[in-house]
This record gives sequence, C-alpha cells and structure tokens, in this order.
Amino acid sequence: MRIPSYYFWPSGFFLFTMPIPLVLNFFFLLGWAWNRSWLVIIPVLVLVFTWTYYERGLSLGFGGNSSEATAGNLPTEVKLDVLSYNVRIFNTYAHLRDKEYTNSRNMIKWVAENPADVFCLQEFYNEPHSSVYNSVQKIVKKYGKHYFISNTLINRANGQFGMAIISKYPILNKGTIKFEKLTQNHAMFADLKIKNDTVRVYNFHLQSMSIEEQDIIKTYQEQDLFGKDLRNIVRRLKNGFIKRSYQVNTLYDHLKESPYPVIVCGDLNDVPYSYTYQKLNRKLNNAHTAAGWGIGSTYNGILPLLRIDNQFFSPDLEVSNFTVHRDVTFSDHFPLTATYKIKN
Repeated sequence: MRIPSYYFWPSGFFLFTMPIPLVLNFFFLLGWAWNRSWLVIIPVLVLVFTWTYYERGLSLGFGGNSSEATAGNLPTEVKLDVLSYNVRIFNTYAHLRDKEYTNSRNMIKWVAENPADVFCLQEFYNEPHSSVYNSVQKIVKKYGKHYFISNTLINRANGQFGMAIISKYPILNKGTIKFEKLTQNHAMFADLKIKNDTVRVYNFHLQSMSIEEQDIIKTYQEQDLFGKDLRNIVRRLKNGFIKRSYQVNTLYDHLKESPYPVIVCGDLNDVPYSYTYQKLNRKLNNAHTAAGWGIGSTYNGILPLLRIDNQFFSPDLEVSNFTVHRDVTFSDHFPLTATYKIKN
C-alpha cells in the first residue's frame, strides 16, 4: 500500500484484489466460530490487524454524525455542502446521448438545481452556442455563482473540455496542477472565502483504468485465461497503476503546502486499498469512511462495488453527512455530496 507502482507495479494488482482475502477471512471466522474451533483465533487476529482495510471497504458511519448533524441544523456560517461528480462531458458524444438529448438535459438540470455550496465536476463540458450544452450559462451564470474552469481541449464547435470548480462563495485564488502535460487527467484548486475563513478546494481526475467493460466480458466468455485480450487488459491496468502513482504524488506535494484547510474531491480511478488512496489518506480523512454507510460504490456500470470517486478533507474540518446518490444514473459515475464544518 505504501509502495508506489512505479517501483513495484505488481503491488497494484495485489491491492486491487484485496477485497477477496478480506471476505474469505470473514467467512473463515464465521465458519470456525460456528463449529467452536480454536482456529477461530486466526481470522480474529487477522481482523484486528487489518481492521483499517475493512473500514476502507465497508463504512459503518461511526466517524461522522450524519443522523444528528445534517445540513438543516448546522449553523449557516460554518457549514459547507460539497458536490463531487464526474459528469462524463454531459454525454455529448453520439454513442452516449439519446436522440432528444434528454439524458444530457436532465443531467445539466440536476447539477444546476443542486443546492450544494460548491461543485467539483470532472469531465466537464461547455459549448457556449449550444442550446443543450451551454452548461456555464445554465449552471453558473443563471445563478450568479463564482467559477473556475480548466480547459484542456476546445473542439471545432468551440466546445470546451476540462474540469470545473463552481462556488457560491468568492474565489480568492485559483490554479491548475499539471500531470506532465495538461490533459483531462490533472488537478485544480480554488481558495474560497467563507465568512471569516478560507478553505482550499481541490478537484482532480487521475489516469483512467483504460479498460472497457466489453473487453472484460469478452475475456470471460471466451474463457481464455492467457489470451491476447486478457494480456491487453493487464497491460492497461499496469500502465494505469504506474501513472496514477506519479500523479497522486504531484497532487499530494501541492496540497500538503496549502496554508488553508483543504477539501479534495475527484475521480481517483482506483480502489480504497491502493497506493493512490493511501497517499491522500496519509494526511487527510476520507468523507465516506467518516460519515458514509456501506460499501459506497460510485461506479455506475456492470463492474460491481467499485468505489473510485472520493472526497477527502483535512483534520481542521469535520464532516457530518456523506451520500452517494445512486438514484442519479445520468453518467457512468454517481454523484457524491458531503456536509463540512470548520472546527472552532
């Protein structure tokens, strides 16, 4: 977990499959306890020494206070509601959208009408002259919000690809953090003036896993364990593990120098047992672990139980509520919301 994949890339595969031994250990515990075998001490000891791993994969909400301190009864001057959402360029590509653009319209409308104070949007898209994809007008300008958009590409229709931080509070400072060259995979930050305090919000998108669901299905159906398709999947996963290790180091080096408390949102494209997760969790707390419930999977696809989107926060803040909106299915990611407050 502490060894970056650019030093030893097989560690990425081991950590990716970590849930399997954890689940097996739990079943051994139940089985030996049922049979009253002295061997039950083995899975009990494993459970004790690996509890932090279990906690990352299955949150029981003990660290937060979501049932008592919700957004409705927190003092207005200290609360901060944050939405993090990979909007998949609002499904602008032909193979993603429907004929009437209904899904795209509904996604933009859902984001625009969300009551959060701060939006961190990955794979953001804005096409100023489009009646459908003029997202800056519909989400930002219509409601008089402050915003910072890091554009990575502009197409022939003047459509702008990138990421966005949108805020009800003034932005005092902002910047972009490149991972080698500026692509969709980068990070950005904005310093928000919130009453008498300043909070730095990061938005990031790390290297994709670079595999398609159909590739996995095809490999499984053909039952070719060492075929070309499987080797390609392994190669792509390996490259992703290595690139994300470098990228999260760049992000970490920047945020650890922040003069303000930080909230870090984004698409990690990695599991909670990974080096990338551990790197951020070294200095920051995870909102799902602190105040969420259950597995908290954020990927909307056929690959089950993947929690690859996260919100982290510094110890100067408290999280009182965390929700994965699994009923919002416009994108291949589910949106996340959390409520934070600044400690006295």
